[in-house]
Amino acid sequence: MLVTKPTVTKTVVKGTILIFIFSLFLDFYKVFDFILFLVIVYSLLFLYIIWKRMHTYEFDESEIIIKTPFSKKKIMYSTIDDAFFSIGFLAKRFHCGSIYLILKGGKVEIIRDIPNPEEVFELLKKKVI
Repeated sequence: MLVTKPTVTKTVVKGTILIFIFSLFLDFYKVFDFILFLVIVYSLLFLYIIWKRMHTYEFDESEIIIKTPFSKKKIMYSTIDDAFFSIGFLAKRFHCGSIYLILKGGKVEIIRDIPNPEEVFELLKKKVI
């Protein structure tokens, strides 16, 4: 059984880039206002990171279990029609990516920002085929 969690380094970098871009367009007349802005935004980013790290993906012999703070989904390998993985520019730098599962009936489940998605995808292909 393989158990993995999303990586958050890419999230921190993306958040910091967005904060930098937004701060260019804001007028801060006082240093205190800018510091307050940073504290609030980084606090929200920190909460999102905690939320993201609470997700767990378990690849079992017969199913994938996606655990989130408020739910638990089981996806049987037999219900997967197709799958592919995606690695963006930043994800490549941080060795992470997402796996998209196309289920029977057309529903799509996304396993986001997992480390080494190529290896996990190869394991998944062996189970689905």
